[in-house]
Amino acid sequence: MAVRLAVAADIPRIVDMVCALRAAISGPVVPEPAKVAETVMILMGSPSGIVLVSDGGFIAGSISSTIISSERFAHELGWFAADNSGLQLLRAFEAWADSRGARVRLSTGPEDQVPARLREALHRRGYRPYETAWVK
Repeated sequence: MAVRLAVAADIPRIVDMVCALRAAISGPVVPEPAKVAETVMILMGSPSGIVLVSDGGFIAGSISSTIISSERFAHELGWFAADNSGLQLLRAFEAWADSRGARVRLSTGPEDQVPARLREALHRRGYRPYETAWVK
C-alpha cells in the first residue's frame, strides 16, 4: 500500500471517505461535500498543510501554534482508512510534521468508540489522551 500526496483528482474520493468517517464514528457534524472539497484543496496548496492518500485512506492536517505557546503542532484534521493503511498514513504524517519541527496532535472519535487496536497502536507510538472535545 503506497502513501502519497493527494492531487486534485483524489478530492471526490476524499470527500467520500470523510462521509464514511462520519458514519463510522457516528459524528455529530454532517459533512458538507463542497466545504470538504474546498478545505482539501486549500490544504493541498498550503505550505503549512498536507493531504496524504492511500488506496483506501487519507490523512489531512495543518501546522500552527496554539494560543499558549509558539510551539508548532501538526493538527490532524481528518484521518480514515478502510484498507488497513491507517498507521502508514500516520507515519507519513508524523514524518512531514517532524520535517517542519512540529509535534503531532491527533483527533479521534469518542474514547468509547476508538477501537482498542488503534488505542494500543497510538500508545506504542508515544501518544496519550490530552484534551476532550465537547459538542452541543
